Amino acid sequence: MWRARDRTRNRGGTKSLLSVATAQLGTAPLHYWDFTANRALFSGVDVGAVTSTPNWSFSRASTGYAQTAAGVLVNFGVGVPRFTNKGFLIEEGRTNLLLQSQTLATAPWIPFQSSVTADATAAPDGTMTADKLVEDTTAASTHFHQQIVNLTASVQTFSIYAKAAERTQTSIFVPTTAFADATFRTALFDLTGAGTVLSVTASATASIEALAGGWYRCILNVPATLAVAANIQYGLLVAGNPTYTGNGTSGLFLWGAQVEAATTHSSYITTTTVTATRQADVASVSSPSVDYPMTIYSQFNRTIGAFPTNTVSFTVSDGTQNNRISNIVLATTSQLHPIVVSAGVTQYGPSLSPALAANVTTKMATRAGASSANSARDAVLDTATGAISVPATPTTIGMGINSSGTGQLNGYLLRAAIFNTALADAALQRSTT
Repeated sequence: MWRARDRTRNRGGTKSLLSVATAQLGTAPLHYWDFTANRALFSGVDVGAVTSTPNWSFSRASTGYAQTAAGVLVNFGVGVPRFTNKGFLIEEGRTNLLLQSQTLATAPWIPFQSSVTADATAAPDGTMTADKLVEDTTAASTHFHQQIVNLTASVQTFSIYAKAAERTQTSIFVPTTAFADATFRTALFDLTGAGTVLSVTASATASIEALAGGWYRCILNVPATLAVAANIQYGLLVAGNPTYTGNGTSGLFLWGAQVEAATTHSSYITTTTVTATRQADVASVSSPSVDYPMTIYSQFNRTIGAFPTNTVSFTVSDGTQNNRISNIVLATTSQLHPIVVSAGVTQYGPSLSPALAANVTTKMATRAGASSANSARDAVLDTATGAISVPATPTTIGMGINSSGTGQLNGYLLRAAIFNTALADAALQRSTT
């Protein structure tokens, strides 16, 4: 399991956190958080772990999973921030509607022309809980595992972790009864190399994510479903074909099935006999000892593509949306949206292209001073404004949330910083290089 690094200081040839942050950003920050190493600098002082930041607050009233950079899943306890060397995973609340998500040999799972061997190999989180789906010898047949899921009248996302054994391809199938147009949706996946989406039906999208140990997460996003009970099927394929004659011994490994009433997938949520909800992550710092002029910086990686609401990587505010400086990803378009708001009036707020794709790390810095506001994204500088009215004195820092504690990033926050100056354009650009 990933663990926090030891604190380093200017002794024995090691570098202080301040020098590390300055080398990375080009300018010494006042506050700096490196979530990939679980270290924090506050008012220029190395305070050690991120949670040692003065006036730090975090809540999540449930357990939650996050990935390491190597693709290993780590389970975090109730109220424990999900720090790994991939960053700080911050997500909105979600519910897994599917039961017995990692015990596939248990009802209400129903095998069809197949069988399931429980606890057959190590799962993505290292526990011996992954099951094996094995085809039978039925000729010219499909071989799959299914569960009747009570869908809601909304867009649905289906996912499962799969690992090749004798069979190297799998599928997710949602039947005609789930849709108003009476058309099924399915996606076929290859579980070798980087992983491949072999095909997906029209008006649906699919993706595949490679993890450690030969595991992949297979994801299918479909249009709005009906509020019905539908058989969701996870199947075996041979050469991209779901219909074939089985040999009675071949199969593949499955774990962590999930169904969400949302347009995108989220981190894995374990269920047993009832549905389960992972609550929202809410991280903040009160009384941050900063004022304008100011520059904020965030480096982040959203695990999702287009999303119906704005998501926030970093914000500094007076506790309201009326006085803030924020780094935002816009709803639907996924354009970056640095914004400065004073007394409810937007002083600066461009929409920056290109759109941010899923699982792409970006760096963003935004400044606000009486003489101007501006931003830079991945070494590309925007056009500065003229004189602006700066926001009221801040009282709160939001990590991957807005000033209301919502708008979760739905991704990993790698690093964040605050400078107690309005960085000049060249320095602003340098910080995101």
